Amino acid sequence: MTAFRRLALLTTGATYFLVFVGGLVRVSGAGLGCPDWPKCFGRWIPPTSLDQLPPDIDPSTFNITLAWIEYINRLVGVTVGFLILAVAVLAIRHFRKTPRVLYSSLAAAILVAIQGWQGSQVVASELEPLIVTIHMVLALVIVSLLIFATLESYTVSAERDKRTAEFPRYIRTLIGVLWPVTIIQIILGSQVRQALETVASQYPRMSNAQWFAHVGAINELHLIVGILVGLLTVYTGLVVLRSDAGKAATVRYVVFGMMALVVLQAGSGLKLLVSGVPALTDLFHLWFASLYIGLLLVLWSVVRGPVRLAFEWGTGFRKLAATTLVFVILMGVGAWLVIDQAMQSREQTALANNTSGTTRTVDVIPSEHP
Repeated sequence: MTAFRRLALLTTGATYFLVFVGGLVRVSGAGLGCPDWPKCFGRWIPPTSLDQLPPDIDPSTFNITLAWIEYINRLVGVTVGFLILAVAVLAIRHFRKTPRVLYSSLAAAILVAIQGWQGSQVVASELEPLIVTIHMVLALVIVSLLIFATLESYTVSAERDKRTAEFPRYIRTLIGVLWPVTIIQIILGSQVRQALETVASQYPRMSNAQWFAHVGAINELHLIVGILVGLLTVYTGLVVLRSDAGKAATVRYVVFGMMALVVLQAGSGLKLLVSGVPALTDLFHLWFASLYIGLLLVLWSVVRGPVRLAFEWGTGFRKLAATTLVFVILMGVGAWLVIDQAMQSREQTALANNTSGTTRTVDVIPSEHP
């Protein structure tokens, strides 16, 4: 069982990294860095020069930086796929009589296979917005299943506490409702971003406020749902903190973490409104939402599971939070460098194509200034 828990936790972290890398591919404009799938320009390893391109490939479509960004995303995806398969195998071995762990692990394995196929559809559709959104939501469902399986593997061997009034019954329901509402909020945000890209490409000289005005009602709905999620998060967190379980360090970390993410989301959303769509801000705006979903599931597990586990998880959760913070900083620095390099490479490719009299279609990424 210990092996399952460690692997499930590692796989959950790897899947979150994959979500981050997938977002980085999008904001860097590398979504079509490899125009075919599963190969990249007809090769299992992307070309490193024009001389390595197959004869039927238009050289003007090749950008080595974007190709390798997309290729690394695929390598991370394959690695995560094998990790999730290993989690499912261990679940069959150790938790055959525990449906919550077994079925969630198997579901994650099935969905990651579907996700791999769906990734090919993203490329084939040339980044059709609906397919890209489905691809993103599938990733969030997979990471949710992994978190659920990991948490349940801890609670399955623990004795269920006989509860009296630890938590009002509606709190569990409220947390359960917050998960789908947050998923809907992420979908709305994805649609707002897609609409902004379209408006920015059509009216590049407009101001940020004019871009958002052209997006229409979906932007207002995204704002309203975001405020609702924020208010419900604060209310739920305060109720949980006032309970007996709220004395546990784990519960405090989770609640304060969720509140901090809500504040970060509001701040990054405001920056997007004021500054257009800065790529790094856009990336973390989505990724923080996925982290919020994870913490929400941890809180749900605490509310419905043995209270003593909330106290037992304290030290381990503190170490995990510190490690995550270090990785987030490193990922942010790495993402900034990748985005900067991708921007330079697109400019160089466009200049080369214009010089040679050819044109090339690339992903539209609104600049940080109108």
